[in-house]
Amino acid sequence: MEGEVIIKDTTASPAPLGFFGLGFAATFLGLMIMGVIEGAVMVISTAIFLGGFAQLIASLELWKKGDTFGASAFGAFALFWFSWALIQIITSIGMFGGVMDPMSTSAGFWYLIVWGIIASLLTIVTFKIGLKAIIVTFIFLDLTFFSIALVGGMVAGIITLLLGLAALYTAVALIMMEVANLSCPGLCAPE
Repeated sequence: MEGEVIIKDTTASPAPLGFFGLGFAATFLGLMIMGVIEGAVMVISTAIFLGGFAQLIASLELWKKGDTFGASAFGAFALFWFSWALIQIITSIGMFGGVMDPMSTSAGFWYLIVWGIIASLLTIVTFKIGLKAIIVTFIFLDLTFFSIALVGGMVAGIITLLLGLAALYTAVALIMMEVANLSCPGLCAPE
């Protein structure tokens, strides 16, 4: 048509960055929960800069692309990592004039259960997306929140580690599929 302007989006997908952020933060948190990593300094740093900022950047970029699911999921979970890191900081080294009391067991339980419910509702949407790697990642995300809230210990650590590894796999799979035009085995295939 005369006078019609067609705009083609040639920007890269930010989804792999978001999955890398989730993957690294969850992997190191899982290792800490399992007792493989001592101390929380590296985990808090990873939570802020990878779980938080990487997912927030992915969220904002997906928002520009009109991807409501990606923007909302990465944005919400970026804020989860920021809030988790702040809880760790203010209850250990302090902030705002002193160290606050640790979060109560009840508050921690409800904090994780509510996040788990939201993650579970978003998992339903991943079946519509249809990429097995994303579905598996979100299922492990659900299990992570619920296992930390309800079971804790080694079981929660292993599930959190599996979440991290699934998210890292998803990030690499998305890059392989888009950039290298490779079909990757197993979980990359659409459902």
